[in-house]
Amino acid sequence: MKSILVASDLSERSDRAVRRAIRLAKGHGANCHVLHVVDRDLPRDLASRWCEDAGTRLVRFLSALDTEGVEVSHDVRIGDPLEVIPEVAAGCDADLVVLGLHRPRAFLDRLRETTMERLVRLVREPVLLVRNPAGHDYETVLAPVSFSPACTAATKAARALAPKATIHAFHAVHLPFSGLTGEQPGGPMSQALIAEAETARTGWLAKDGPGLEADQITLAIGSLSQVMADQLASVRPDLVAIGSHTRFSLAPHLLGSFAAELVRDPPTDLLIACNKVT
Repeated sequence: MKSILVASDLSERSDRAVRRAIRLAKGHGANCHVLHVVDRDLPRDLASRWCEDAGTRLVRFLSALDTEGVEVSHDVRIGDPLEVIPEVAAGCDADLVVLGLHRPRAFLDRLRETTMERLVRLVREPVLLVRNPAGHDYETVLAPVSFSPACTAATKAARALAPKATIHAFHAVHLPFSGLTGEQPGGPMSQALIAEAETARTGWLAKDGPGLEADQITLAIGSLSQVMADQLASVRPDLVAIGSHTRFSLAPHLLGSFAAELVRDPPTDLLIACNKVT
């Protein structure tokens, strides 16, 4: 990892993202570029004044951080974050884009894709959403996997981001119609489904080389949300890494509903690697 871009809206949420980005840059010997985007819909004179003020705020904040050994730069631009952030990420050849948490809008978030979701699928680089204070390096990573190329990208990105961390992966095996059939975990159907998942796991490990061993990937009967909750409670990760598939434009969640829910309310810091589908 050589270059990290972190976008800041000058809020406390973004302050945590900047601190994490600088910590990662130190650990990887990377440079760190801090970006603030001023709304282009503001009146020109107001936008210009805000650019000056935002630049001053960024300099003051960065000067208070321990940036020794890290090449840190900052930039303030006028525009649409959905256009400027991907453009700057490509321009500085970023290996990672770091963002603070989405500001929740309870009503609007139910009706439309959030700005954070759109950003995650628009940038080509892995995206790190920072929820927690950056007081230590990542130690434990939890990775839900579906044996897809996007999940391969996520596990590889997690290993690159946190090379010393322990990665725990899991695959949720859905038991269909259990309420009607009375099928329980350990029954014939669940055993057959687990066997299928074991075959898929073996093929994925052999083909895509996600950097994991079979014993690092738990196969668990249950819905994805249920198994995720169980794994969060038992593993207690400080980073969750997911692979996300972009969908066609009429889908309700273009990242997929599971990824979208995590982006909106991550249980801890969240790393997303997208499999861009055209």
